[in-house]
Amino acid sequence: MSFREVIETVLARWYVAAVALLLTLAMGWKVDHPARVFQATTVLLLVPPQAPSSPNTLAAVTPSIAATGLMVDTILSDGTSADRLRKAGVTNDYSLTPRNNGTVQTPKYSVPAEQLSVTGPDPDAVLTSVTKLSAVFVAELDDMQARADVPVSIRITAQELVPPAVVQVHGSKLRGLAGVAILGTIAIVVLPNWYDRYMGRRIRRARRAAANGTGKRRKANTDRADRSEKVPV
Repeated sequence: MSFREVIETVLARWYVAAVALLLTLAMGWKVDHPARVFQATTVLLLVPPQAPSSPNTLAAVTPSIAATGLMVDTILSDGTSADRLRKAGVTNDYSLTPRNNGTVQTPKYSVPAEQLSVTGPDPDAVLTSVTKLSAVFVAELDDMQARADVPVSIRITAQELVPPAVVQVHGSKLRGLAGVAILGTIAIVVLPNWYDRYMGRRIRRARRAAANGTGKRRKANTDRADRSEKVPV
């Protein structure tokens, strides 16, 4: 099919193209007027117990402690923890992500920090949820060590490194509108041509069915005529 035939088909099936255009405009309006989304975030620092040889607890931080935080992340991110978190007051989508604050001087140095985020349409609700999530994280960290029979004096603890804060999440409208425009253009061209082919197939099937029906009627009439000629008078 040539480009001219494609355009002629689109013009001939203009009503299908009009529906695709209306849907594209509706999607574009939706992208240009998105629902407001807020994200509350806090950062917890995992602190090792104070050792006699290292009065500064941060000096004893090792990647293994960061791995402990990752274990808590895995537990709370599991589907079985969803009901527990909802009961605790985490009513929105949440995420727990390890943070590695390496430096240029010590790129392999791993600060065991955990970023907790909650996303939703209500800024007050997400702020409350991230506070609840932080409390559940601290409780799970302590419970996990208690189940391993770790003495309280040498347990890893968590302290708030960055207090909870809420920001509005802004997506890229330009990218969204460009995507809608591309998809809409494709739909305006493809759908009328697809519909034209579909209707063409239906018309051809109907004609074949009508031709077969006419042929069968003619054959039946011929058979009846032959039988009437053979009947003796």
